[in-house]
Amino acid sequence: MLLLLILLLPLLGFVFLGLFGKHLREPAPGVIASALTGLSFLLVLYGVLTGGAEWAVKDWLPGIPFSLVLDPLSGYMGLVVTGIGFLIHVYAIGYMHGDAGFSRFFAYLNFFIAMMMTLVLAGSYPVMFIGWEGVGLASFLLIGFWYTEKKNADSARKAFITNRIGDLGFLLGMALLYSLFGTLSIAELREAIESSTVLPLALGTAGLLLFVGAVGKSAQVPLMVWLPDAMAGPTPVSALIHAATMVTAGVYLIARSSFLYANLQDVSYFIAVIGLVTAAYGALSALGQWDIKKIVAYSTISQLGYMFLAVGVGAYWIALFHVMTHAFYKALLFMASGSVIHALGGEQDVRKMGGLRKYLPRTHLHGLAGALSLAGFPLLAGFWSKDAIITSTLTYPFGGTGFYLAGLAVAFLTAVYAMRWYVLVFLGEYKGSGHPHEAPPVMTVPNDVLALGAVFAGFLALPEPLWNLVEPYLAPALAHVEKHHMALSLEWGLIALSAVVALVGLYLGYLAFTRRALPGWYLTFQTWSSNAFYVDRVYNVLIVNPLKELALVLALFDGFLDTVYIAAAGTGSWLGGLLSKVQTGYVRAYGALMVLGLVAVLVWGVLR
Repeated sequence: MLLLLILLLPLLGFVFLGLFGKHLREPAPGVIASALTGLSFLLVLYGVLTGGAEWAVKDWLPGIPFSLVLDPLSGYMGLVVTGIGFLIHVYAIGYMHGDAGFSRFFAYLNFFIAMMMTLVLAGSYPVMFIGWEGVGLASFLLIGFWYTEKKNADSARKAFITNRIGDLGFLLGMALLYSLFGTLSIAELREAIESSTVLPLALGTAGLLLFVGAVGKSAQVPLMVWLPDAMAGPTPVSALIHAATMVTAGVYLIARSSFLYANLQDVSYFIAVIGLVTAAYGALSALGQWDIKKIVAYSTISQLGYMFLAVGVGAYWIALFHVMTHAFYKALLFMASGSVIHALGGEQDVRKMGGLRKYLPRTHLHGLAGALSLAGFPLLAGFWSKDAIITSTLTYPFGGTGFYLAGLAVAFLTAVYAMRWYVLVFLGEYKGSGHPHEAPPVMTVPNDVLALGAVFAGFLALPEPLWNLVEPYLAPALAHVEKHHMALSLEWGLIALSAVVALVGLYLGYLAFTRRALPGWYLTFQTWSSNAFYVDRVYNVLIVNPLKELALVLALFDGFLDTVYIAAAGTGSWLGGLLSKVQTGYVRAYGALMVLGLVAVLVWGVLR
């Protein structure tokens, strides 16, 4: 019953606000939605503290129960989803104030939380897929919330369609696993695979197909193009869907399936490569953006790449640790950006900002905490999790020195663009018009909580010989992967090197963007980076436009077929009209026709 309540509370909010929310005055819909999400958080916390829970309907599908499981992994993710989600709900009460669709917005937010928790608590892949698709629908509704603007509607469709490509891989992966083992229960699959003699090629194919689903949902190369455009939605949507929850669903899928990937070296190596390429692409693209939210969006792509690098080398718990720290500082960055946009009356171009620390002192501290944590500033949350990922490429079996050096290089770029975001928004002289004003408490207090997480959450998993609460807690739910232990002095030396790289990146970024001391080649790079290296344009030329042309040709063919069908129908109607004239209604006429017909038949018979 506990697990059903966790799902039903936000689902109830969605139904109630969808039906009756428009009759409620502000801020009632936001308060109701926030309270229900907060209650879900408390129920998840209660379940975690009492040792977990299970619930199932055994005969839902042949060999597949409708099962929900609250174990260490789902409990950990559930706390992140509902905890961060609650803070974003509260923030949105202030951000969406006065919007005509206020109650509809909170109905969608509650629907998103319900679907995300279905995905997280699922005990079988089909149940997870229900949540997976539900989250996709919720993101479509939220990204296109202001659908009267074509750009927003296009962005929502782009996200929905791109995710469908990945979802096809998820479906095929489930089909292959079912054909191999006759079940899609995650617990049963874990037992079957651990004692299985199935050919590695079949298992590898299944693992690769599931990973395709993760690539779509978590915006990895080559399906990363939807995430930056998803910034068209209101800022709380960016914080909820594209920083704290939805985009980490792919990482959660791989971690939940770690029993499948732990012995698939080739597939795991491929995942790590895709993650590293994505991390580099996101960092390089973030360096040249001018939209305050798109800088943060491309950093999300980069940080998701780090998470896939971690699961690829076998460091599943470290990837989940980064999911948690990233949720704090990335939601904080988006919501601090939202406070800036709110203060500037909707302005999002960082070239029209600057000097805002004087006008928005509290938001300035939020932005500083988020930017430094993203950059990996020593002792902040992002530092510990990012360093753990980079170091894992040397200690876990599917890693290597190349991964380590590349990960370190991306960390340097991350520090540079994080400082660029901070400098352009908060330092220097204000370049806009009007007098910016600080956001109301309903927006700043949630950011205070997120800032504390962005600073201190990393202390939950400090490296040896200090305490680590995350790994022992998650270990029972993840596949055991033997790692290579390095000397303590070497491990702390690598930590120091990560700190130096972050500090150097921050310092150089500060110098470059405060003094405008940029080399000549940077202007060319700026053009490429601000256009995200023209990937969208390439996709349009190679894929989208040819498909549109094909659709036009098929539409012409369809029009021709319509003409043929209409002509055939018209001919039948004309013939019917002629024949109807024979039907006079007079019996003598029918009798005469029968006699004529009989004579004709007799003549034909005689002639034969």
